[in-house]
Amino acid sequence: MADKNSKSRKKGGAVYLIIIVILLCVIAFSLYNIGKILFGYWEGRSTYTRIAEEAGARPGRDDVEVEFEKLRKKYPDVKAWLYSKGTIINYPVAQGKDNEWYLHHTLDGKWNGAGTLFIDRNNEKPFGEFLTVIYGHHMRDGSMFGSLVKYRDAEYYQKHKVLKLYTPKKKYDIHVIGGCTIPGDSDRYKFGFKDEEDKQEYLDWIAMNNEVAAQDSAAADDRIVMLSTCTYEFDDARFVLFGVLRQ
Repeated sequence: MADKNSKSRKKGGAVYLIIIVILLCVIAFSLYNIGKILFGYWEGRSTYTRIAEEAGARPGRDDVEVEFEKLRKKYPDVKAWLYSKGTIINYPVAQGKDNEWYLHHTLDGKWNGAGTLFIDRNNEKPFGEFLTVIYGHHMRDGSMFGSLVKYRDAEYYQKHKVLKLYTPKKKYDIHVIGGCTIPGDSDRYKFGFKDEEDKQEYLDWIAMNNEVAAQDSAAADDRIVMLSTCTYEFDDARFVLFGVLRQ
């Protein structure tokens, strides 16, 4: 009887040890994944801090000066620079050969979940067309376009209702006119407008679906930009912020 009890205790101890080992492996694997994610965030932020320094775009000012000639020699896909004082937005804007590459690659070509802010490939004349679309990830550390959803808050809008957009030839103020939540396959990602009436219909749609307490508006003969990022109200949801370009 004593031998049976001893064997039972040994068997129970072995099972207990196996469970402990499995739990430790699960914990180690989870910590590894968390560390990998945090490292990715750090690497993405570090990359764009370095690129901002290379471009001369030092944050904290009302206006920044971007050295496009120097920047485009190293990163030829750069089309613009987007800046918002007092926020994390101080980034180059690229346009690739497709709408896939910059989803998961930084401007220097390295794989990173932060990706790069990029213009939709369907925009043949960025910022020269009625609507230019710029995509960016909603990173959980607030980087890239993670702050756009804050525009739903009236106080945040009041502090950041004008963003800056720089191109190699021009400087623009982007006056926020609205923001909406749409599905990822929405027809609001529109390229090519038939006439002034078609453009006005689009502006009317923004006004009717607006989630931002915007005090500015646009006309059919203006040019507007859409800043698009993920949001999580439903599957494949997007929050899109609209602004009108002013010089």
